[in-house]
Amino acid sequence: MSPPCAASRLPPHGGDPSSGLAKPVPRWVPGCAHTWLASVVIALLATGCGNRNQGNDWFPLREGETQDYAVQYAGEEPREPEQWTLRVAQPATFQDQTVAVRHHSAGVSYYLKADEQGIRRIATRTDIDNEPTADADPIWVLKAPYQVGTEWTTPTVPYLIQRKNEHPRDLKYTHKAQMTWRIEAVDDIVKLGDGSEHQPCLRVVGQARLNLYTDPVNGFTDVPLISREWYCQGEGLVKFEREEKVPSGFLSGGLLTGEWLR
Repeated sequence: MSPPCAASRLPPHGGDPSSGLAKPVPRWVPGCAHTWLASVVIALLATGCGNRNQGNDWFPLREGETQDYAVQYAGEEPREPEQWTLRVAQPATFQDQTVAVRHHSAGVSYYLKADEQGIRRIATRTDIDNEPTADADPIWVLKAPYQVGTEWTTPTVPYLIQRKNEHPRDLKYTHKAQMTWRIEAVDDIVKLGDGSEHQPCLRVVGQARLNLYTDPVNGFTDVPLISREWYCQGEGLVKFEREEKVPSGFLSGGLLTGEWLR
C-alpha cells in the first residue's frame, strides 16, 4: 500500500512508487511515490549494522538490506497472493548527487534522495533499461517535518479498478489523479500477522478521487482511492494498504494489503 516506492507510492509507497513514471512498470509498489503503494511506493530493510544508510529513522535505506512482503488481494475477482521483495542496492550517482537505489522483485529500481526535507523519488529504471529515467518532478515518499498534519501531493493511478467487459481492462493506462498524503499519527502500534508488534510508527494516509461512469443507475460517481502506509522507527515500511472500491456495475475494484514478513 506510497505499489504498494514502500513499496511503495501499491505499490509502492514507501509511497506510490509507480505513479508518474515516464514508462509503465509491472505493478504498484509502496514506498516509492506514494510508491501503496507508492509507493508502493514503497521498502526497506531488516537489520544490520555498518551498512551505508541513505535514508532516515522512519525509512532506513541501508545498503544490502532486504524486506519481503506478503501481498494479498480482496475483491470481486480473486487474485493469487504474491510475495514482493525489495532490496537496497549499492548507492548510485544520479545527476551529480548520491542516491539510494531500492530494487523491486517485479523488475524496477527506484532512485531515492533523502535530506532534511524528507525522502523523494527522483528516477526509476527497469531491468531492461541501461540508464534510469528521471521523474519530471520529484515524487515524495515521506515529507518532513514528521509530525501530525504534514501534507504533500503525488500523482497516482488506479491500480485495482478494472473494466468488466471492455479492453484494456485496467484503468491505470487511461486515468490519473492527484493524491493528497497526510501524516495522521506518529505513535501508532502495528501488529503483524506473526504476532509481532512495532512502535512507534508513522501512519500516512493518501486520498484521491476519480469521477467514473460506474453504471446506468448511479451514472458518474466519485470513486475514492485510499492508500495507508505504516513506517516504524528503525524498520521502515512494515505495512501498507490500497483501497479502491466501486459500486457494482461496469467496474470492479478491491483491496490490496501488504505486510512485512519477518
